[in-house]
Amino acid sequence: MTRVAMACLIGAGMVAAGGVAQTAAAAEGGSKPVKTIEKGHALSCTGQSGGIAVAVELYQNSAFGSHASLSVETPDGEYGGGYGPEDTTLFTDGTIAADIPVRKLDDTAEPVGDAVVSGTYAAAGRPKPVHEVIEDPAGHYVITKGTNTPLRTVATVDVLGERVPLSCSTAFAFDLTVWRLTAGQG
Repeated sequence: MTRVAMACLIGAGMVAAGGVAQTAAAAEGGSKPVKTIEKGHALSCTGQSGGIAVAVELYQNSAFGSHASLSVETPDGEYGGGYGPEDTTLFTDGTIAADIPVRKLDDTAEPVGDAVVSGTYAAAGRPKPVHEVIEDPAGHYVITKGTNTPLRTVATVDVLGERVPLSCSTAFAFDLTVWRLTAGQG
């Protein structure tokens, strides 16, 4: 998941900064804000089983498609895979499903099959307000407002012949309005 995508989703509470950034950009003749409505899910999980350590990230955004990434460490080497953006559904009506092509992370980049992520999710609390302003890179602003709803997940990944239970440190649904703009140089 890109730094901007994750930063837009996590949100903290820089309410006052939002108005300042918008006012400054308009006053300096910056670009007209580009507004998107973004709904989706974000999941970041890890797990270990049978000498295999796995990290999985799944991200589905109505405006920017789905992204999936996987890294695997074994006593025999490291493996990885991912894709995005794609028009793939990862989260549907309480079900998590992703097939991620996996390659050996060495000079050969040999394909070793797919990792299959599966599981379930459900809301685990009330939606939390998000209002954040991020400057990334300098002079480019991302202003986010909406909600993140925490999720309870049960998930596994089948990879390299092993089923690995996953523990998800990040799991939420989002419903956001996002403005992107560039401040002018006046």
